[in-house]
Amino acid sequence: MKRVGYDGSMREVWGIIRGLLPIVMVVALARISVAQDLFSLISRPIVIGILGLFHVSVANTGDTMRVGKLDIPWTSDCAGLNLLVLLLAVAIWLNRNEPFTLTHWLKILGMLPAAVIANVLRVFTLIGYRGIFYPAVETPQLHYFFGLVWLVPFALIAMPPSPRHLSARVFELIHVAAVIALLAPLSYGPGGVGMTLAVVLGLAHCELPEQISKYRLIALVAWLFAGGLFAFAGMESFWLPWLIVCPLISDARWIFSIEGAILTLSTHPLFALLPGAELITWVAIAFVVWKRFLVNQPYTRSTVSRQCWTWRERCLLTGVSILFLLPFLASTLFAAKTETLVPPKIAVSKPVSGDGFSIIMPGQPEGMGLVWYNPSGMHRHHALKICLKYPGAAIEQSRDDRDVCTDGFHWCREFVL
Repeated sequence: MKRVGYDGSMREVWGIIRGLLPIVMVVALARISVAQDLFSLISRPIVIGILGLFHVSVANTGDTMRVGKLDIPWTSDCAGLNLLVLLLAVAIWLNRNEPFTLTHWLKILGMLPAAVIANVLRVFTLIGYRGIFYPAVETPQLHYFFGLVWLVPFALIAMPPSPRHLSARVFELIHVAAVIALLAPLSYGPGGVGMTLAVVLGLAHCELPEQISKYRLIALVAWLFAGGLFAFAGMESFWLPWLIVCPLISDARWIFSIEGAILTLSTHPLFALLPGAELITWVAIAFVVWKRFLVNQPYTRSTVSRQCWTWRERCLLTGVSILFLLPFLASTLFAAKTETLVPPKIAVSKPVSGDGFSIIMPGQPEGMGLVWYNPSGMHRHHALKICLKYPGAAIEQSRDDRDVCTDGFHWCREFVL
């Protein structure tokens, strides 16, 4: 009897670990910011070699690649790090309910070479875009869109076998990929760890139902209206919760529960700035983990396998899938066509990449740099900490002054006009 009890308790412990491990791994991957040099060494020679085969003039200048008259930035993002992280995270999430067999882990590891190939294709997409729209510079969100375009086909390789219709599974894949891609740069902002956990727990309650009810369709109209409003007004901070609450895939029981409502609010990047909000988020996370894993009340998923959808339903899924790309394209599609701002004439200015200027003001101390960057898209800026993640720089708040950040070598502070 003791042996049986021991085995039973061990199975319970393993069940808890088995349920939490994919969540922990996806959260960790969303916040990884290392291994840049490894994938730069792999991806860059491939790109340069292919361009050489077509006799295209290319020069490696360190942080950039000069292709003809084009300067292509080469940061941790372009080196393939973010695409590698996204592919691994999506593959782990898609296979979270699969048994931990050798095939399972080989499928996950297969995303490593897939990430290199996908990233090379993404860089060529970026080169093509700049060649067509030169001298315009793409927005950071468009960088992630190019990654998402090449992520989805390779993520299909990692999809586990299922009797469910392919349309439904691809719809869920695009939703997961869009959410994680949008989450990656935001996870470094205030309360980033809590927000990342809130997003992943929200994803755990997202599944396309086997029957789309009229209530979901009514809610979808409101969701579409909200997306149009966010795109037109440039309210980029709302995109992540907007994706999470998509009526076709989200669970209303979760969203309108107390803990679900708190964690859904926590997916908004600015929620953590409210007094006491971060503590409330962590209490809700602890409660959800306790209820779902420690007291054996798992989230119940659909057991019905619908294997056919009408052409109207497939058209609906396709249309909403395309709208999942709106957060990555809105700042480009709705960019305001206004005069580019330039530093005042009293400053000595020199253009730098990324639509900016290195400037020197009268009386500026030697050794202090001042850089002016114009906003992209809807004339909005990301916070400095998040903005610098796009070119691959990780900074943290200093201990002495919350307004000053450092990467260990430089001191940075942002000023917004």
